[in-house]
Amino acid sequence: MRQIGMAVVVSMLVSTSLFGQNNRSAVSLTGNDAATCQVPDPCRTFDVAISKTNAGGEVIVLSSAGYGPFTVTKSVSIISPPAYHAAMAPASGDAITINVDDALVVLRGLTLNGSLGAVNGITFSGAATVSNTRVYVEHCVISGFSNAGVNFMRNGALFISDVIARENFTAILVDGAAASSASIDHVVMEKNYRGLDVENATVAISNSVGAQNSNVAFWAYAQLSGAVAELSVDNCQATQNGWGFFAGSASGTARMTVSNSVAFKSTQIGIAAGANGTVRASNNTVTRNAYGLYQTSNGVFESRGNNAVRGNASDTSGTITTFGPI
Repeated sequence: MRQIGMAVVVSMLVSTSLFGQNNRSAVSLTGNDAATCQVPDPCRTFDVAISKTNAGGEVIVLSSAGYGPFTVTKSVSIISPPAYHAAMAPASGDAITINVDDALVVLRGLTLNGSLGAVNGITFSGAATVSNTRVYVEHCVISGFSNAGVNFMRNGALFISDVIARENFTAILVDGAAASSASIDHVVMEKNYRGLDVENATVAISNSVGAQNSNVAFWAYAQLSGAVAELSVDNCQATQNGWGFFAGSASGTARMTVSNSVAFKSTQIGIAAGANGTVRASNNTVTRNAYGLYQTSNGVFESRGNNAVRGNASDTSGTITTFGPI
């Protein structure tokens, strides 16, 4: 009987060690990384809290604090309620690294500050072929990064909503391969060098603003030969940028649809089709730009008859093909 009792105790201990992680973990300014990370006993850093959380679980913020950079290696939700200021301000590298395939990752309510010397705010580096990871970035502020606020560089699906990205080199960079995609809504991109840069992916953006970005606010770029950048822009405003909406000007194939949007007071061009780029524009207001609608090289610019193009230094340049309702 004593041997049987001992076996039961050992079995219980093994089960606890294998299955003792949390479905809900927590971090706090007064937390301790030696803690269980449960809500009554929070940890101090996200890395430790994630390590003690089951895949598919969540880590919640219990107080305002600087929590340091962290890496996501499993399906998890990182959530800071509106009452708290959960900040990451690394002096180098990336604030948040997502390195996992076939996962669902949610980042909500975080403040990322790169002004101390960091490179990227959020970097996704999944598989080079098929990742199937879905990344949701919600209600975050991302500023001051020397490369990108959001650096989505591999195959997967990116969803961004209610985000401010300001004074980064690039606010949002989406790359990977044809399987990469992004859906972006209610994003403000302010005073970056570039706003949205689509390289080798399919991206839709709506209800968003690119303001005072010194290069391009919304760009289907496709820099490398063989890349295909597909960008759909609806109900967006590009104001006081170098270029407002731009497709092409690189070796890959770039296609952009711009509808119900405003290009205002660009120092260069409101809407443009450059080398290997195609633009289809409908129901836009284009005014107070150096050039309104612009086509160059082998770019294709198709403008529906309902665009309002007035009050630019030059309303059009190059070949602008007009079309009407079908």
